[in-house]
Amino acid sequence: MIEIKTHTEGDSRVSESVPTFTEFCNANVDHRKDVKKLIREFSDMLAQNALKHDYTKTTEPYASMFYRDLCATIEGRMDFFDGEWSKLHYNVLERHHLKRHCPDDVNMLDVIEMICDCVAAGMARSGEVYDVDIPAEVLNKAVKNTVELLKSHIQVID
Repeated sequence: MIEIKTHTEGDSRVSESVPTFTEFCNANVDHRKDVKKLIREFSDMLAQNALKHDYTKTTEPYASMFYRDLCATIEGRMDFFDGEWSKLHYNVLERHHLKRHCPDDVNMLDVIEMICDCVAAGMARSGEVYDVDIPAEVLNKAVKNTVELLKSHIQVID
């Protein structure tokens, strides 16, 4: 939990009186520290996403399902997105495939992971990055949910 100290001296919208210059400076120093702590927390959450990214391609029982469906698709026996693995991967187990399935609690971690996934996959597989088109309503929802996610990691103290 990130502790953020209450202070109003650095913001004209909430300050009840004119602060001294020292109070003003201290409030701004505290604010910068608070933002750094919150960015570090967000970075840690993003690093956790990176660690578990596409785990359904490398851990059992999913890896075998993925390979089976990939081979069947390459051989022309099925459409990849109709396969058992695909339905689990895109709709249930992985959050970052926002074009196929957008979770109700989508957040900017999911958005950033999707962008990184698309860039890495595109460059490695074809040398091109396909259009990363995330609808505005998904992005707006992700921003609002990220605000709530970050708020849940904060404890305001006096």
